[in-house]
Amino acid sequence: MTERIETTTGLRRVALVRSGSEAQGSGGAGEQGGRNAGEPGSRGAGEGALDLSLVTPHSSTAQGWLGALQTAAATAVIRAAGLPGPVQARLEAGRYDTAEDVEAAVRQARAELAALTEAGVVQLGARPAAVGAMFGRPALRLNEPLDEARDLVGFFFGAAGAPTPPPNLRSFADLYVALTGDVYFRGVFDGERTLFSGAKTSTLPNLAVDAMNKVIVQQFAALEHYRWYERVAAVEPNDGRLLAMKWITLGGVGNLPTVAEGAAYTELDVSDAKESAAFVKRGGYVGITREMIRNGDIMQLQAIPRALASAAVRTRSAAVSALFTANSGVGPTLAQDSKALFHADHGNLATTALGTDAAAWRAARAECFQHSELGSAKPLGIFPRFLLVPAELYDTALSILGYGEGMPTAYAPEAQGRGYADPRPIPLVVPDWTDGTDWAYVVDPALFPVIQMSYSQSPGGRQHPIPELFAVVSETSGLMFSNDVLPIKVRDEFAVGVNGPRGIGKRNVAG
Repeated sequence: MTERIETTTGLRRVALVRSGSEAQGSGGAGEQGGRNAGEPGSRGAGEGALDLSLVTPHSSTAQGWLGALQTAAATAVIRAAGLPGPVQARLEAGRYDTAEDVEAAVRQARAELAALTEAGVVQLGARPAAVGAMFGRPALRLNEPLDEARDLVGFFFGAAGAPTPPPNLRSFADLYVALTGDVYFRGVFDGERTLFSGAKTSTLPNLAVDAMNKVIVQQFAALEHYRWYERVAAVEPNDGRLLAMKWITLGGVGNLPTVAEGAAYTELDVSDAKESAAFVKRGGYVGITREMIRNGDIMQLQAIPRALASAAVRTRSAAVSALFTANSGVGPTLAQDSKALFHADHGNLATTALGTDAAAWRAARAECFQHSELGSAKPLGIFPRFLLVPAELYDTALSILGYGEGMPTAYAPEAQGRGYADPRPIPLVVPDWTDGTDWAYVVDPALFPVIQMSYSQSPGGRQHPIPELFAVVSETSGLMFSNDVLPIKVRDEFAVGVNGPRGIGKRNVAG
């Protein structure tokens, strides 16, 4: 179809007519029923045409109809261009005198979108072949669609290896807007304004938790002195329930009896002792406030995961330390005999100072070896591996055990390592001990576990996991709504205890 416009003085004729061969339709050479194609009511070449021959530009009614037709035509062109909804709405609100004006506006909008995409709009919901230009480095092929956003968030929370963001995203406020579209900082997600296609309400909180988990792992590795408990405690599995854990010690077999030729085997009586410990849930939350986000305080943001890691490690350290300091230094009461963990009847308690030579250690070493196996008179036969001391005795322990530069000037058994049967003892500082004279010993948990732990977040056991982190992902929930705070919750749930008095000992030295 083509448009034919005829203009005379005071008169505008608009008609839609067929072009070329279409005008030679079934009605003859451009005519049907004796009427010309351009005449009102013509059904020939102008069959179905809209004839506005009687409309004058000075008529208000005519002007209204022409304006409506102009707007409808412009809207149709804009909507057919395939632009995003907000862009369409902006263009439809404009006024265009000619069809060329509409087409020019569409071309300009497409150019703007292309420029934004080139500047760094990242597709989170797809796997781009190569990205990285927004970091000012060569493009890298990614294995996961959220790598770019994860790196950006990791930088602000201090994750090791996270690259420095481009200048336009070095403020956490800018990154917050890019991931949430919340340009007015109202705490509401606006998907139409995000610079990361595919970002959701949960994207920023989840990436923040992921980044903080990385920092917590790094911080755990740095807090070696506070992780002394990992050397002395065995991590036991659990079935996922939060019932009290049963710590079990087996014994009572002694020597195997002789079996004469043709004689029956004797049933062996295996003894066991059970101690229990309940799971205790520990935790709290740290709030990332609206003001912290808007001000882009990077140092404060990076301090949050480090503080959470330190708190978790120190809490675990204090829980294990309390096994040695509870009840005025004699430890918890055991269920198996209703006596304190460290008791004269258990052969693991004395008041001897560590001294400046190895005499006290050697006595404790022999004491541990002679602990009786459960249910029999057989010695335990295990030397202690760890000497536990307060910070005040650390240098003394190093000297006594032969740690230092060069070889000892005289023979010192403690300075020699003979394997698991007679290991070289390792001094460990217990940060939570406040008495500067008390000390203790414990055997290697790989040989004979005494101190046992179990974590609800690690049912499989065998390792000390990091605490669990959680984030609120709904802007209408809890502190997100009432306090403009994004809370990051930390939870650490574990049981800790001892299975008996064997393989462990304490020296409570009078001050």
